[in-house]
Amino acid sequence: MGNLVLKETSVSQVQTAEENKPVIEGYLDDNALSALKSEKNTRYIHEVITTDDDEVSHATYFLKPTLEQLQVLANYAKKDQEMEGLKILFNTCRVAGSAAVLIDDEMKAASYKALAQLFKRREAVVKKR
Repeated sequence: MGNLVLKETSVSQVQTAEENKPVIEGYLDDNALSALKSEKNTRYIHEVITTDDDEVSHATYFLKPTLEQLQVLANYAKKDQEMEGLKILFNTCRVAGSAAVLIDDEMKAASYKALAQLFKRREAVVKKR
């Protein structure tokens, strides 16, 4: 199965062919990423890097899933159709990236796993006052 790396886009760096390093397919440079953030009216877009069978890296960009989108996933999971729910979540939250990830099932499954990790449960403190 393809390997994945999940990282905030603010720390990612492009690797160019001129540096004799592999190019990341679907990679967005800082200008393109800033434009996409403005277009989507968001502060963060998450970059997921997967690797195909030929060891080529592919970038896919996601918005963080909303609680409503996660509820749709939960509804599919209750029906033992979790993969269908993940597919819908993937297609809803994906905003850019390598087209190869859309057709390679292993890279897509690795992206599903990374996407599910984006929504963090926060702790709350209740105080009686």
